[in-house]
Amino acid sequence: MEIREVPAQQLQLLYKPDLFIFDMDGLMFDTERISVPCWRAAGKKYGITLSDSFFDRIFGMNDRQIKEVFLQTFGRDFPYEAMHTEKAAAQLAIYEQSGAPLEPGLRECLDYAKTAGIACAIASSSSENTVRMLLEKAGLTAYFCLIQSGAELAHSKPAPDIFQRVCAQLHVMPAAALVFEDSANGLLAARAAGIPAIWVPDLVRVPAAVAASAWHTCQTLGEVPALIERLQEKRGERYSNGKN
Repeated sequence: MEIREVPAQQLQLLYKPDLFIFDMDGLMFDTERISVPCWRAAGKKYGITLSDSFFDRIFGMNDRQIKEVFLQTFGRDFPYEAMHTEKAAAQLAIYEQSGAPLEPGLRECLDYAKTAGIACAIASSSSENTVRMLLEKAGLTAYFCLIQSGAELAHSKPAPDIFQRVCAQLHVMPAAALVFEDSANGLLAARAAGIPAIWVPDLVRVPAAVAASAWHTCQTLGEVPALIERLQEKRGERYSNGKN
């Protein structure tokens, strides 16, 4: 596996972070393939068509920000609240019946963190109730020491607030955490918070310049354990060669 070069001040972190911070939608659970059809079905009823590029803009945002994008795009008199209520109800019905599929490698990554003594938190723009419901249905609740929803923050991704809040609550320096994200908004938020990020591509199309800001790209979360272990090996090699 190719290891991207990182600034010297980040080397200690990236051998073994103190904290993994996970986005949820499209990163832990395959929720975006559920939410997109729900958005489009609701939008069709209200006379609008939602493109892939529109979803690239809104994924990672909280509802207040998404509402503003809708109003800017479709007019200030667009009945967003009514449409969103229908969309949310359709999506919730699916979650309540069957939860959401896990993204590949999630359990392996969480098991590795547990074994390695790395704390795990969630920083999601979804509501805390939704996050907890999906975790409980998947049997993953016990892996996480903190769930932070962006829904309760004035500024969600791409602002850094949600990641800063997680680090502050867990008393972890941003430079000692590692973020996992699939969206451009999430990667921008991590960069603004001063936290290295791993990009795990999913449905959302991320501009090349934003993707390049990630410390590393993994095709699935299952690649993370080998990456961290490889970095630990490199650390051992540096010390055995008299470098620090």
